[in-house]
Amino acid sequence: MFQEEYRRKRTTADEEAARVRSGDTLYLAGGPLLATDYAAALHRRAKELRQVRVLHYLPLEPVALLTDPACRDSFQVQSVFYNKIQQISDQLGICSFIPNHLRNVARDWTHAVPEYDCMVLTVSPMDKHGYFSLAGCACLEQALIPRARRLVLEVASHAPRVFGDVTIHISQADAILESDRYPAALLSKEPDQVDRQLGKVVADLVRDGDTIQLGFGSTINALAAELTHKQHLGIHTESLSDAAMDLILSGVVDNTRKTLHPFQTVTCFSMGSHALYDFVDDNPSILHKALCYTNDLNVIAANRAMVSINAALQIDLSGQCASESVGTRQISGSGGQVDTAVGAQMAPDGKSIITLRSTYTVKNKETGEEQLQSRILPLLPQGAAVTLTRTNTHYVATEYGAVCLRGLTVTERAKALISIAHPQFRPWLEEEFQRLYQTH
Repeated sequence: MFQEEYRRKRTTADEEAARVRSGDTLYLAGGPLLATDYAAALHRRAKELRQVRVLHYLPLEPVALLTDPACRDSFQVQSVFYNKIQQISDQLGICSFIPNHLRNVARDWTHAVPEYDCMVLTVSPMDKHGYFSLAGCACLEQALIPRARRLVLEVASHAPRVFGDVTIHISQADAILESDRYPAALLSKEPDQVDRQLGKVVADLVRDGDTIQLGFGSTINALAAELTHKQHLGIHTESLSDAAMDLILSGVVDNTRKTLHPFQTVTCFSMGSHALYDFVDDNPSILHKALCYTNDLNVIAANRAMVSINAALQIDLSGQCASESVGTRQISGSGGQVDTAVGAQMAPDGKSIITLRSTYTVKNKETGEEQLQSRILPLLPQGAAVTLTRTNTHYVATEYGAVCLRGLTVTERAKALISIAHPQFRPWLEEEFQRLYQTH
């Protein structure tokens, strides 16, 4: 019965893309749910289309409709979280950013766009009961499906079947596309010496039995390597990465001491290598829940000894964290940083850790030479978005150590942060603090 309905609804990416009209509103899911074949087919129609509104986030693979300058008038892409691909798209005038907390992203998107002409998602192959699973991601799609006039499922042959807020029945779908592939992958970044030293600093703040929230990136990969001597860790996280998988496989994470969903790893989306997608496939110990649940402050706080680990791009001497933009240039997004940082601090015996490498390099436009810059600054650059306010900043860690800002005065905070800045910049930071903060 279900197989017959499946065959009847099966079509091609080009046939589905041909349905799109100028002025339509599309939801093209991102992350592992990115429908790569459909996105390519839609790009092939770019010259025929004008002002198609595309809601999209975090493309893990190149999407031509985002990076082709000729698409500027064809597509108006809106995103709640950027990466390098969407940074390029922003500079081309194709993509624009929606400020948000991820726990509220479904509410915010549906407030701005109550209905969608079409919604396109990557799913696992259908089971014998007629159900598909969202491909390792439960972000907000279930909340948006009822608002779509047409639901298109791109069935990836190697997409994982996962458990949680992820099931879609064949009766809900209007069209089925077939694609012989894995979900879009996120390549792992190899940590360098600074990452490894920062990983050691952060690992010292994690105790046996803690429940941790950690994302992805080279610092997180280094941190995971430093946690191998810990015991009975749990995971409640927005995103599950290869680093988290390694901790589970090694036995460091067993979830036995979690106070919420014991013996299960809770995540919103799994995003990483093909090995990660194989690991979460048909794995009942991995629970995928929607962002409105995983990132709910009270849900996070229900995990005793919750530790949130997030990254910032820059921080000022009062503790304000700019984690998503450098000046007015959007780099990523607020993501779940505020959700998880505040939620973790609400938890009994919980803590929030902001990590950042103490420096970065920029090229001098006149000389072409690389110049070292401090990420700890007297003041944030003009236009920088403050992701985590100083009142919500708890621990801050660089490769030079970690400091706790809770209960400190502005002067005490500045001294603490200067102590973990790169030594080259400490005298300058002290002088600037005296000039800016203490000459009123």
